[in-house]
Amino acid sequence: MKIKTFKLLTIALALLVSSCTVPETSDSSSDNSSSDSSSGTDTTPEALSIEEIRVLSLACEAIADSDGVGTSTQVVEFTGKLLARLDAITTQRNYGNRYKLLFVDQTGYIYVKADKITYDKVESGINNTYRIVGNPSIYAGEAEVVLKNYYSATAIDVNLSTLAEEVESIAEVHSYISSLRLNVKGIAFSKIIQFEAKYIGIAANAVLLFTDGENAIYLHGDNYVGNNFTLNASYRLFAAATMFNFRPGVEFLERSSIDDLDITLDISELPTISGSELYNYKYEVDENATYPNYSSKFTTLMRFEGYVNYYYKNGKGNVVLMDAFRSDTYGTYQNAADAKTVFVNNDNCTGLYSEYDYSRCPFDEYFVAEPVKIEVVFMPYLWNTNKYWQGFFLTDTINVIE
Repeated sequence: MKIKTFKLLTIALALLVSSCTVPETSDSSSDNSSSDSSSGTDTTPEALSIEEIRVLSLACEAIADSDGVGTSTQVVEFTGKLLARLDAITTQRNYGNRYKLLFVDQTGYIYVKADKITYDKVESGINNTYRIVGNPSIYAGEAEVVLKNYYSATAIDVNLSTLAEEVESIAEVHSYISSLRLNVKGIAFSKIIQFEAKYIGIAANAVLLFTDGENAIYLHGDNYVGNNFTLNASYRLFAAATMFNFRPGVEFLERSSIDDLDITLDISELPTISGSELYNYKYEVDENATYPNYSSKFTTLMRFEGYVNYYYKNGKGNVVLMDAFRSDTYGTYQNAADAKTVFVNNDNCTGLYSEYDYSRCPFDEYFVAEPVKIEVVFMPYLWNTNKYWQGFFLTDTINVIE
């Protein structure tokens, strides 16, 4: 990844800093930059590589505002392959920075800040090549380009194995993500990495769980990301490091199959955490101070010991696990949350209505009149905004212990 010369780079940095501005803030989560390829600019864009533009973008740190945002008036362009769309959902206070597009060329990666119209238009354009015109910018420590225009372009070939940084373990992934600068909503996007792990479960429609035997991590993708993987198979993952609502994870980009990783989960060796203990870890919106304790819960598989119960919503049953036996069910999620139960996030154990629904949930057989204590491997999934903990459980590890 060479840039012409150190002398020219130094000059470019000096020129860029002089052209950097702090953008006006907005209460909207979209921006006003045009993505219509028919619109023009008053400045002829300078064609550069992504790595060169990253240097220009990072130079804007010198004039970034208190939200970590600084944008250059310089107009640049690059041709890159679109790898992913990332929706922050919640954004920096008073700054519309919700929608991100991740691009690569042969020299590196960069995020592009787009409006919602563009974000929606390119949904079917993943892995397509575009010519991007925009302004170098920085957002909370990460280089990006504020989009002005985009155009379809001749496909380019990019080998992610040469761009993605090799990471030896999921523990190392967690360590790096925990060092990222976050916005006030606990959001961060960062570099492309590669590591090996085994796929052990689907935690949500677009969220998969992987382990390397020591630690675990959630991988996010589109609604069909699970079609790329076979349960209990091992892979080399190419992904973007992310933090979302203070939860560390990675965004799926590519994968290749590898020989099976020799991973055996010994439940007795896993740390145990109770529902009461888990409820001591939560984040409050806009409070970065809660971030390290909260995010540390998403680093390893754990063992839960307790009892099965249900709460009901609109006549449908939803499984919760509790520390102490209770013979009657919970009428509302608030009742279950007050009891510090862990809400099972597995899709076959929520919204149960018919006899068939209940028969598909592996926990149902342990909901009986007499106390039956079980142990099961799980990974905390989310501190829900309704103030209860959700977990994803490896149901093939359920054991009766009393």
